[in-house]
Amino acid sequence: MKNYHINRLLVVALLLGLGLTACKQEEPFSQNYDIDWPLPTITSITPQEAMIESEITLQGTNLDRVTEVQLGSNRRTISNDEIVSKSATEVVIKVPRLTEAGTAIVSTNLGKSTTSEVVFRPMYPTAVVEEWPSSIVRGQNFKIKGQNMDMLTSATVGGYTLELAGGAATPTEVSISTEGLELPDAVTISLQGRNGVDNGISPSIPVEDPDPDGSFDPVDPVLVWNFEDGSNPFAAGDIAPDYADLNGAGVAPGRGDGFLSIVEDNITDPWGVNIGSIETTDFIDLSEFHQPHLTFLVNTNGNEGYFQLEITQGGVRAGGHFTPGTSSDSEDDYKFATEGWEWRSIDLSNFEWGDWWGDGALTFDSQGSLERITFGFKQGNGVNPFEIHLDHVMITDGPMLPAVEAFNFEDGVDPYSGSATSGINLAGVGNGMGANYLTVELGTGVTSWNWTGEIFWDQQAVDLAELSNPHLNLMVNTGSAKGYFQFETFQGNSKFGMGQTAPDYLFETQGEWVMVSLPLTSPAFSLWGGDAADFDPEGVLDYLKIGFTTGNVADEAYQISVDAISISDGPMW
Repeated sequence: MKNYHINRLLVVALLLGLGLTACKQEEPFSQNYDIDWPLPTITSITPQEAMIESEITLQGTNLDRVTEVQLGSNRRTISNDEIVSKSATEVVIKVPRLTEAGTAIVSTNLGKSTTSEVVFRPMYPTAVVEEWPSSIVRGQNFKIKGQNMDMLTSATVGGYTLELAGGAATPTEVSISTEGLELPDAVTISLQGRNGVDNGISPSIPVEDPDPDGSFDPVDPVLVWNFEDGSNPFAAGDIAPDYADLNGAGVAPGRGDGFLSIVEDNITDPWGVNIGSIETTDFIDLSEFHQPHLTFLVNTNGNEGYFQLEITQGGVRAGGHFTPGTSSDSEDDYKFATEGWEWRSIDLSNFEWGDWWGDGALTFDSQGSLERITFGFKQGNGVNPFEIHLDHVMITDGPMLPAVEAFNFEDGVDPYSGSATSGINLAGVGNGMGANYLTVELGTGVTSWNWTGEIFWDQQAVDLAELSNPHLNLMVNTGSAKGYFQFETFQGNSKFGMGQTAPDYLFETQGEWVMVSLPLTSPAFSLWGGDAADFDPEGVLDYLKIGFTTGNVADEAYQISVDAISISDGPMW
């Protein structure tokens, strides 16, 4: 034992003398490592001219450790997992789309890189148009669809040659703006491509003026997050919140079953502590939008919470805050404070974008694209505890705000009157909006156009003149059966009704919740009694009734669940 103890001390002393116990070990691939790792070389590129997305081979030496290749003057990057194959003498890659002529750079996992003397020249395919626009609206964007549309460099429209750069195109479509162009009543379009030849010419296309009142048919929204897939996108910041996951704090769902919850009892520095963020880098094309809005559901559960909005557009990163001047709710003042779920719909064109990262001022392009959206959570002007829940984040075409909510069934009361079976959450089809919904059902073998009963709302008169684009909305779910309904209202002494013109006068949603949003600016209602000439889309609705009738459902089960019945400014989705 004594000899062993002496030998061990000698070993420790020798190690200390050699400096092996107290020194920090160098990272094996650091810049300061004193081993002369072999430098890769590129002696040739075969073929030296090739079509994009075809394979080329870089020949040279010490190439087996290559983990990245940059190709062309615009340095298109091929990462390690995109390299087709490699050996000590060869690296095989696919030529990325949009590569420009230039040299190649190879980099290794040992921090070594080299640039070829050989210049690679890509070849480009011709764009093939499959669909020209049927008409063009002055001052607005239009799209051309086909193959290899990202190979286009310019378009000539009515004598104007327009450069196509940045995010204007994908492989299947290109978006072209006519803003500022004085176009005749008909134009032809010619396309020029990267291959240096004409890539197509259109037939004569009519050019129209926009609607004089500024109205438009909104395009479908882009869903950013609805939290229904069970994944949590939250990334923690300076702290780990008490709760940052899905469906927290005992809060009833917003829309559907999933929502994001962030709760922290004690924020010591409201503006200095970065609680965390959620971010998407999915490309969002706004070229067909008219008035893009950020629309979402928020709930602070009687407490206060906040996030700041950040986007990247055209490579410019900008941020902004929700204030009485920018938010759709004047109570939002660098904080949100709600008792339950509320909608917010923010006009991105009129948002106050700040140059937070030194990229320069952002002039928001309402028909451009979004390359990144980030919600950065901070306490802001809120007070402890921090609590915020989010759901159904979308980019909508125009605002999406309920002006009057007639029924949400969250009080658990069944308002149905009639001969069918009814009840709250009777169908077991999951959440529509919130925790409760109404179900009306009949057994199998029903007869068509059988009136079963109604729900009736007359809590306040609704002045449609106060809404720029009034819509009547409700969520519908027929489970595994079929269902139908119709609307009724009064204006003055006249009764108006509307049978919902679903396909074949019935709904069959197969267990999914579907939002039905009907514009009231069109002659949707028919006169069902009284002496009025027509329904007045700027008049007053005295009440609202939903009648449950079987429509064309016959000889099978009738079941329909409804939720979130409202009148909104703009369509609900």
